[in-house]
Amino acid sequence: MTSVAAPARSTSRSPYIIGGVLVVALLIIALIAGDGSSSTNGAPLSPTSTSADGTRALVELLGELGADERVGQRVPDSDTRVALLLNDGLDSTGRAELTSWVEAGGTLVVADPDSDLAAGSRGGFGGKIVQARCDMPALQDVRELTVPFAATFPVTSGRQSCFGDGRDAFIVRSSRGSGAIVSIGSAQMFVNSELGQLDNSILAARLLVPGEGASVAILDPNPPGSGHTTLGDLIADRVFQAMVQLVVAFALYALWRSRRLGRPVIESQPVAIAGSQFVRAVGGLQQRSRSTDRAAATLRADTRRALSERFGVAPTTDVSALAQLVDSRTGLDHAEIAAALADTPILDEQALVHLGQQLDIIRQEALDGRSH
Repeated sequence: MTSVAAPARSTSRSPYIIGGVLVVALLIIALIAGDGSSSTNGAPLSPTSTSADGTRALVELLGELGADERVGQRVPDSDTRVALLLNDGLDSTGRAELTSWVEAGGTLVVADPDSDLAAGSRGGFGGKIVQARCDMPALQDVRELTVPFAATFPVTSGRQSCFGDGRDAFIVRSSRGSGAIVSIGSAQMFVNSELGQLDNSILAARLLVPGEGASVAILDPNPPGSGHTTLGDLIADRVFQAMVQLVVAFALYALWRSRRLGRPVIESQPVAIAGSQFVRAVGGLQQRSRSTDRAAATLRADTRRALSERFGVAPTTDVSALAQLVDSRTGLDHAEIAAALADTPILDEQALVHLGQQLDIIRQEALDGRSH
């Protein structure tokens, strides 16, 4: 029986070359994705962030001016004189504690116009602000500010103001108990990208550093639970792009590896031969080679094995006992069954043919369902 073998494929280095190119590409993507230049390094207005919208430069400025800056507190310590609230993410309990600290003599600078602690913002503007009217002595030398967008507060009786027209002002100071709350219409002048513009840094120094060695608290603008960042937002854009490119590269490689080089090769499958027929074929070969006794032994062994399985006895069961079982189930003569199954010598082809006929009768009666 012949079969058509598939053509031998020559060894190719293409998979290794393509794999190497993919590895190099992924390394380049990883390096680009890991470039710190695109990282924000912190949340907006965070005093630890060095990005454009962070306030790390403000912390460094206060330190250079001799202030004892304290970063990350939600409520200032009792010995802190000035506190800056860039973003009001406090709950009602935190605001009540902060109000108590102010009434005890602290000065709170609120740079979040939407905060409940601020003076109540209204209106808005942006750009360059020039001082026209100011009744706050500490800010007299602050002449110009630049703010991308800012709100204003109403100037009412008992309030001091600066950078306003007497009715509305960008900065308003209100007394509260033994302390005061200074409301500012925007925190953007304190971010890293804007602090060095015009008199922004001077304003920060005048409001937050009342004297050398004074303690200043920059309250955490992003307390735990106040943000809206999801796990997906934590993945940098370049990292996400690298992941997408990795998936695309894998898909292309899989498609390249799964291509067919031609039509499937059809091979003729060998014909399955039953075990009993195989044994008979072996016996036939031995008969043709005139090994009559070996052929007889093969046929008898196969018949005894089949009968043992049929009646559920051990393959080593005595021939007489096995013949008795066949006799009781089929009605065949016990002596003839025992003579056929026993290993008596077979010396010629005629005796082998007779033995084969007897074994066929036994198999048909015992194995083909005609037992009684």
